[in-house]
Amino acid sequence: MPTMVLGNSVYTVDEETGLVGHGLSGSRAVRAQIDLNPFLAELGPQLRHAIAGMMTTRYSIRDVQLRGSTGAAVHIVLSGCVYEESAYGEDTTVRIHGTGAVLGVAEVFDDTLLPPTTRCLNNTLTLTMPLLRMRALAETNGPAAVALGKVLAEQVVMGERVYNRHALHPEIRLAGLFVHLLDTCAVPSSEYGRMVEGPSQTDLAAALSVSRATIENALRALRKEGLVTTGYRQYRFPDERALATFGKVRFPSPTVTGVAEAQ
Repeated sequence: MPTMVLGNSVYTVDEETGLVGHGLSGSRAVRAQIDLNPFLAELGPQLRHAIAGMMTTRYSIRDVQLRGSTGAAVHIVLSGCVYEESAYGEDTTVRIHGTGAVLGVAEVFDDTLLPPTTRCLNNTLTLTMPLLRMRALAETNGPAAVALGKVLAEQVVMGERVYNRHALHPEIRLAGLFVHLLDTCAVPSSEYGRMVEGPSQTDLAAALSVSRATIENALRALRKEGLVTTGYRQYRFPDERALATFGKVRFPSPTVTGVAEAQ
């Protein structure tokens, strides 16, 4: 049965109904998240767990800064949601990353890059390794270098697909961003199986390079369509497929609608 990372747990998903079942938590969930991580999954089991064994497990709560002025390290996101802000002169670019992201992968290959400021938007679990050690690993281990290259390429492609759709209306762009966040940053929801929790309206506005007022109007339009209900930094979606259709994106994973209960 397929599995899905929701918050800091790993759940099974019923392919026919889309409902999530009981999940793994604690150390069993961490082991499962290591095996499911896109970067680590590219490696064979022996190398995967050897590299994971070199890294430090780090649990962080909202607003904890992971990167920037806190030292040079690479973080593999096993679960959670993080806000990454890169400065280019007087301008900034914001990306919201979740499960599967490797924070600092670009600096592994280019030592002239400055680390973006990265902070947690909710409870986040990462595997952490000093940047110099990860760079040395990439230089001496071919499979690890290839896997890191794939992650970097995927993050670049995803950035173009999710964020650089400026010709579309803001509500369409926001719906597409929500589909992406559901696939990478979801937490359990008693109503619909999963939801997005953590980003504020200001965070969403920065990610899409629009004003907060524009995001408020876009959310109002999505509510009118019955595509989202909101709480304090929480976004729930009654019909994820309808959300993806409205956002003009292909849905990447099974719909999760209905009550989260054991199958």
